[in-house]
Amino acid sequence: MRRRRNAWRFGLVGVGVLMALAAAFAVLPSLSWFSFAGRGTAAHLARAPVRRTDLSVTMTTGGRVDSSDKTYIECELENVYYSIRGYGISTGGSSQILSVVPDGSIVKKGDVLCSLDSADYVELVRNQEMNVERVRADLDQARLILEVAQMAVTEYTDGLRGQARKSLNGQITLNQSDYERAVDRLTWTKRMVENGYLPKAQLSTEKFAIDQLVLSLKKGHTALDLFDKYSAPKYVFMLKSDVLGAQANYNYQTRRFNYVDQQLTLYKKQVERCTLRAPHDGFVIYCNDPARSINIEPGMIVRQKQRLFYLPNLAQMEVQAVLHESVVKNIQPGMRARVKIEALPNRVIEGHIDTITQIPDQRWYSDVRYFYGTVKLDNVPKGLRPGMTAEVEIVTANKPDVLVIPPEALTVEDGHDFCYVAHNDELERREVKLGQANRDYLEVTEGLDEGEAVVLEPEEVTTPVTIADAGAGADADDASTRPESVQSAPAKPGE
Repeated sequence: MRRRRNAWRFGLVGVGVLMALAAAFAVLPSLSWFSFAGRGTAAHLARAPVRRTDLSVTMTTGGRVDSSDKTYIECELENVYYSIRGYGISTGGSSQILSVVPDGSIVKKGDVLCSLDSADYVELVRNQEMNVERVRADLDQARLILEVAQMAVTEYTDGLRGQARKSLNGQITLNQSDYERAVDRLTWTKRMVENGYLPKAQLSTEKFAIDQLVLSLKKGHTALDLFDKYSAPKYVFMLKSDVLGAQANYNYQTRRFNYVDQQLTLYKKQVERCTLRAPHDGFVIYCNDPARSINIEPGMIVRQKQRLFYLPNLAQMEVQAVLHESVVKNIQPGMRARVKIEALPNRVIEGHIDTITQIPDQRWYSDVRYFYGTVKLDNVPKGLRPGMTAEVEIVTANKPDVLVIPPEALTVEDGHDFCYVAHNDELERREVKLGQANRDYLEVTEGLDEGEAVVLEPEEVTTPVTIADAGAGADADDASTRPESVQSAPAKPGE
């Protein structure tokens, strides 16, 4: 009997449940389906109004502070090779750091930044100084030889040539005098022969003497002509040729001396360049490059044209923003930017995008490419230093007077965006379409009206909700403009 009574009671309960369900479907003929989550009501959910405002769309990225005006200090040593008589020295244009100022030091113009090993260049200077003295002696000798050759030309043209010509003329004059005397003697001899005082043979002797003097006189004139036409000019040419040879040797020795002297100056300059000094007042930053294992420190070998330090102008600072290749197309020069410096908390620095690199930078450990955008700062706060970490917020768009909701009011279901619109204690689920967004607001282009209230935490919605049929009375007009809507049905006390 007890078993039958319990079974009867259970049957009554089942019948009651079925009747309640039938009554519910009779009251809500337009509902297609429903779901139930059994905690909380719409009245307890936080809400936010749908309102209009000016929306600034931003993109946030990282960056590093740098200076737009900086002086790079390089290793100015040159690769020089010295060789003399089989002995050669090559420096390779490199040296070793002996000492260096600490990174971040404040320096004045002329302060020593770094000292390099100058032993090889000092040896070059020592050998070159001896070479210079040797070449100087050769130059002095060449100059003396040139002066002697020039003096020989002057000596001959101004003295010896005239003296030789006078000697020839004097010989001609003596021969002419002897000839005249011989002619007079021949005349006297003829008279003596005619008077019988001298034999006829004496007349022949006198004629022969005259013939000899005539021949000597002709030879003298010929010698003078040859001297004037050939001998003197030829000898002048020979002397001038010696001058030209001496001049060429002197010119060569001059160029040789100038070369070795310039080399000595170059080697001395290399010794001076082993001490790097600050060209002006500034803030020392090491040109370290961890990717290439370059770390400025004592003992490091530096090479020609290698950058060792730079002195930034702290009054002209900028920020190098890292732009991922997927977003760089949305960034344009002139866009406003806000910069936050990690070392300067609670400070926001205004600026704008100045330039964007055209060629991306690829890291060896990643296939992702990055561009760099230069952010010019409107003002430089005190304490800003190169190398500081920055957070850059770039304003990519400004949309005035648009409908916005907080991001917390959006939920995504099956790939669609939805909001829960609150009407007193009732909730309506609507699909919405979004436009631009920032960290504070989402732009709504379709699905909501200004002044409506949306639930801030859609995942907290636990009241019974239903999806309204498209033909449900007057609300069908609203539903026709929204692809899907849901309205809550608050539980009555007796249900």
